Amino acid sequence: MVDKFIIFFLEVCFGINFNFIGTISLSEIFLISTFFIYFKRNDFLLYPELKILAWFYTGLFFSQILSELVVGNSFSNSLKGLAVTIVSFFHFYFLFKFFIKNRYLVLFALLGMLFRSLIFGTQFQGDLSDVVSGEGATYLKFYIAPIVGNIILMLSLFLGKLKVSVLTIIIGFIFVVLGARSYGSIIALTGLISFYFIFKPLINKKIIFFTAIFLIFISYGFYFLYVSQVLNGNIESGNSWQIKSLENPYNPLNLIYMGRTETIVGFYAFYDSFFFGHGAWAEDTSGKYHYLMEYFKNSNRVPTEFDVIPSHSVLVGSGMQNGIFSFLFMFLILYYFTKRGILSISKFDKFYIIIIFFILQLIWNGIFSPSSHFRYTLPLYFSFILSSYIFMSPMKLIINYENLFRHNR
Repeated sequence: MVDKFIIFFLEVCFGINFNFIGTISLSEIFLISTFFIYFKRNDFLLYPELKILAWFYTGLFFSQILSELVVGNSFSNSLKGLAVTIVSFFHFYFLFKFFIKNRYLVLFALLGMLFRSLIFGTQFQGDLSDVVSGEGATYLKFYIAPIVGNIILMLSLFLGKLKVSVLTIIIGFIFVVLGARSYGSIIALTGLISFYFIFKPLINKKIIFFTAIFLIFISYGFYFLYVSQVLNGNIESGNSWQIKSLENPYNPLNLIYMGRTETIVGFYAFYDSFFFGHGAWAEDTSGKYHYLMEYFKNSNRVPTEFDVIPSHSVLVGSGMQNGIFSFLFMFLILYYFTKRGILSISKFDKFYIIIIFFILQLIWNGIFSPSSHFRYTLPLYFSFILSSYIFMSPMKLIINYENLFRHNR
């Protein structure tokens, strides 16, 4: 019972923030101040995966230090950048120690995230009537959709596999139509992938090929209908301006390009300072990258305020801020967990929906979400994926226990 309360309140208290150099939450203060209490050297002997990941995180940390020294970044900005990496590892390691004992504790992590949203709300204004009318896409995307998503993940452990798959597909498509395109697509894709695993024994390569072709045509048909409705004014979501500003809105790649201009601009900034980056939270002093962002949006607006260099990507942002070495270590971390997650899906146990969703979120947030996700959401995905991977390999765990016994003898 104590473990449940700890996990629950850890995720809730990420919503209680203080200003200290940057923004730091009560949960982060707890993770940092208690690290040497919950840290156990034997964990790294029992689970060699932790040792590998510790090396990746260490490489990332020291590549950041090298970059900050070379570019001469301010102490406060450098410290904020390093803190993200430290908290990310502490958060991941703390949750892993609980999930490796009982994966059902993920329910209380999800419940904590849900209550955090309900208690502290969101900075985006709106209500359900705005969402239904199509005017509250931002409110839907950042508030309603994550709450509903967490509820679906929790229900997935209690409902039948087929029911959950159908439910996620339907809700995912509803979110897409209402304006939460990325989150809705991930939920729908979670359902489609789980659908495949449910009927996998009945499926051969020929069926997979024709089903894939069918789904591509159906998906594009829905996309074509969605774009037509937006252009005709029948759908007025908060992101409709993106479609209306495209030269060829019926090409979905153009929409991705338009919706993620910060990531593209971040990559250009990374290329401009390839080896050591610009430093954490580096400002766009010349305005070059803000002008470039307006250019990619086909906008005639002239930016007048230049803050930090945009990137909106954990992976690209690591390269933009701290150069190629930081980029490579970040890539290794994301790739390591993604691969273990894919291996875990193949076992298709009762946590399959959560694992699939976490993998898709890991990939999406790693490429297209701001660096803050590396300390907040990604550690939850990391810890649960790794614990699931180890649970799926009981013989590997037995060998690890034998090695630990020999080492401590």
